Amino acid sequence: MLELAAKLPPGALIGGDDRLLGEAVLRTGGARFVAREAAMVWTNGNISGWRESHLAVEAVPAGPNSGNSRFEVGPPGALIFQEGQNCGFTLPGFAPEVEAFTVAVIFRSDGEAKTLASVFTGQANNMIFLTEGDGVLLAKDRQSTLEVSLPVPRGRGVQLALLGFDGRILRLGLGSARTEAGGSIPGLANRADFFIGCRSNRGGLAKTLGAWQLHELLFWPDRCLLGSDEAEDLAALAALDRHVRWTY
Repeated sequence: MLELAAKLPPGALIGGDDRLLGEAVLRTGGARFVAREAAMVWTNGNISGWRESHLAVEAVPAGPNSGNSRFEVGPPGALIFQEGQNCGFTLPGFAPEVEAFTVAVIFRSDGEAKTLASVFTGQANNMIFLTEGDGVLLAKDRQSTLEVSLPVPRGRGVQLALLGFDGRILRLGLGSARTEAGGSIPGLANRADFFIGCRSNRGGLAKTLGAWQLHELLFWPDRCLLGSDEAEDLAALAALDRHVRWTY
């Protein structure tokens, strides 16, 4: 029998990283959407819902997504987003107003995914969106109050993009890289919807919709993990990083 003298890190055993991440997400009040067959809700041959991994909530197709969503079993499983088509999902009314949030996107693209996610407070108010294009990962609000960006490395496989806002600072992460910008963002004291792969329920906007594969989406609706010194937040980010390294 082969014996290892070294102690393996958490998650090194098969399936261990997935379990540890799931526990960390639960402890910190997050929602985790994994592109796996059991999570897909089908109606008349179309994807009509995406179940959260603990069945706490279900994302539904965005308004313009009229049966455009595609699913690949993998491994790893993926939701397929097509250029110029709205294949997005939404969690409507996740909060009465935006005070803090974190988004984590585990995805693969050729560098032109365009919109990965957005927090939207109404057409007359504002939104914060996360987008990839022209070699850059960008997060900003629609009114261009705050903007942060990171270069996207070439020749990469699966990426982990992170977006966080705590009411004072907009934070962005890509892999181990981090950047931030401080300031208040107007128009967020309103009912908020969360969108996956699109910016809102508005039709059109084809130029904001790219081609990419989404493996997992994690969302904390009232908590900014990036920049936090809370032990649970740090543990959740560490579990997420381990999961990406061991699984993808």
